[in-house]
Amino acid sequence: MPRTKQKADGVEQIVAKAFAHPLRVQILIILNERVASPNLLAQELDQSLNLVAYHVRVLEKYDCVELVGTKQRRGATEHFYRATRRQFLSDAEWARLPEVLRPGLSGAMLKAAFHDIEDAVQAGTMDEIEDRHLSRTPMVVDKQGWGEVATLLSETLDRLLEIQAESSARLAGSAEEGMLSKVEIMHFKSPSPQAALTR
Repeated sequence: MPRTKQKADGVEQIVAKAFAHPLRVQILIILNERVASPNLLAQELDQSLNLVAYHVRVLEKYDCVELVGTKQRRGATEHFYRATRRQFLSDAEWARLPEVLRPGLSGAMLKAAFHDIEDAVQAGTMDEIEDRHLSRTPMVVDKQGWGEVATLLSETLDRLLEIQAESSARLAGSAEEGMLSKVEIMHFKSPSPQAALTR
């Protein structure tokens, strides 16, 4: 087996293990946005500190998060982490992920997306900027069309990450204040209207 293939398999196996619990995905989502401690994560996620601390250690073991600081608090040391890996999986990683894990990971990502939308609506920021985008586009496609949409969205994600990096560089050299924005991209097979009515 070529060495590059072995290395790719190793990375994907590590990713599969790191993402094997939906709570770890939720932790990564938060740590991609800000630095936090297991204590702060436990409060935000409404989970026990021991459980969250365990999952943070697993993510650290698989190099998905890193320790960035400590603080003494009430005689104990609080550890603060940030993500070193984004919470989404590449198409290749997703394809190799055991099917039994996929619903939990999708659920964790959707929960975060719904939370983002609810926060923006309640805070009044959803419609604050005139050129914000909100669309819903039901389509009927063949296999080729499905693949073309998937490719387009993958390329769009790559460009989004480039824009993020370019914006960060500009902000570092200016007095402009950064604006937190969130892009939720979804593409999924929808049940037929008949199937939806029978539920």
